[in-house]
Amino acid sequence: MNGLDTVFAAGQAVAAVHTAVDQAINAALFYGPGVLALTATIAAFRAFAWAADRYHRLVQDRADRREFTARAFRLCRVADSADAVMAIPADDLITYLDSKLAATPNLAPEEGR
Repeated sequence: MNGLDTVFAAGQAVAAVHTAVDQAINAALFYGPGVLALTATIAAFRAFAWAADRYHRLVQDRADRREFTARAFRLCRVADSADAVMAIPADDLITYLDSKLAATPNLAPEEGR
């Protein structure tokens, strides 16, 4: 974005604000202060709702980032363990896996259950 684009964008923002203020003044003069107060209340409610939504999204994004980081760390640990196990010579690897299998409880249901 160059300087000329910035000038055009600033001009559009000023024009939008001027139009909004002009419409608010016209509404106050034509309808009275009640409509102006209602419009201000609605605008404040919408701004608060928007800010609350942004806050909740920020909190959820942080929680997701924390969860993803922890999961990535666990996956790296599993990969390091797998690399360490695969570095064992073939005969010792078979013995290691057999001992792991023997130490693991059989959680499959027995026949007839």
